[in-house]
Amino acid sequence: MPSDLTRLRPAEERDARSLSELWADAFPGEPRAEVRLQALLEGTGPYGGLETCWVAEQGRAIVGGLRFYPLRMHLWGHAFRVQGIASVAVVPAARRQGIGLWMCERAIQIGLQGGAALSALYPFRAAFYERMGYALVGELHRYQFRAADLPELPGSDRVHRLGRKEAARLLPGLYESLLPETHGLVERTPEMWRSVFEQDDPIYGVSPEGGELRGYFIARGERGRIPDRATLWVRELLAADERAYQALVGWLSVQRDQWRQIRYDALPGEQFHLLLPHPRLPGRPSARGLWFPSATLLRGPMLRILDLQQVLEIVRLAEGDTLSVSDAQLPENSGRWVGTAEGPKRCDDEGEEEERGVRSIGQVTELFVAGRLPGQAERFRDWRPAQGLTDFRLLDVF
Repeated sequence: MPSDLTRLRPAEERDARSLSELWADAFPGEPRAEVRLQALLEGTGPYGGLETCWVAEQGRAIVGGLRFYPLRMHLWGHAFRVQGIASVAVVPAARRQGIGLWMCERAIQIGLQGGAALSALYPFRAAFYERMGYALVGELHRYQFRAADLPELPGSDRVHRLGRKEAARLLPGLYESLLPETHGLVERTPEMWRSVFEQDDPIYGVSPEGGELRGYFIARGERGRIPDRATLWVRELLAADERAYQALVGWLSVQRDQWRQIRYDALPGEQFHLLLPHPRLPGRPSARGLWFPSATLLRGPMLRILDLQQVLEIVRLAEGDTLSVSDAQLPENSGRWVGTAEGPKRCDDEGEEEERGVRSIGQVTELFVAGRLPGQAERFRDWRPAQGLTDFRLLDVF
């Protein structure tokens, strides 16, 4: 465990170079230290600059760092304040001393004190964060297939490429309108949208003749040296209804002369495999006799409840229902929660009988995201998600 002299504090300008070098070493292949330093000092990142950074210090030496992002995530038709955690790293000489775990436990406490109801992150190793109450809540199925294998669905003629200015004018409005109808989307600031448009990837939209935008996708082409391997990667797709979704997918099908392969990360609820008559991954051998792999399973991000009372007040724990919880990092969440007419109340008088049904905060988080907390199904029975999809969807990577 780290020394008692270790502390976690907000970063200052004098720490910027040390943090940039730490992250360049911990995450090779990403921006160089000088590029990171410039972004920190100028605050040009999509989620903020130096004000989002924290450092772990032993004496006067920086031994680790991480970033906190204040986010608002929409779940079950409600907006929750979320503490996004990113760039958790420890200097090489101080690794395997428990500093990373200690930093994250302190981060959880800081997030709760700051008013966040939830904490979200993308894990470098899921088991590491499971010890701190995080649960894997997202899942995507990555398909890579020949464009000719997709059926020509109706509406593809309504899909057109958007210019940068047109996309900047139309996409944020559609995205914002779908926030209450989509499970897991994060509200995007102008800086976050700027980062999306700066990628210079082509953006395609679908709209009825003379009507408003109903869906879009952002793609990236990978041609390489071999024509048969030219791949169009759909990086982000959002549709307001099934007609718009079919139009966007149908447009991918008619690109078969330009793009031999398509890569698309689908939500499980899309049942994308039903559109492909023979969804064998290109170049993959048979997995088992006549069986064949059709998609790669992608898992993440991870989510954790910080303020259980705030969550239960929105869920509206039914009167008389109980929920026994154990939270090693945040004892404020531990105990037996009882639904009353005034709202959820925490009791500390758990007996041996209740202890057998105690759930960890990670298990409670899983139930919440799946809509299976006591009383939750009744509470959200009138919620109508876009396309009928209740899968957790987080488009942003931080």
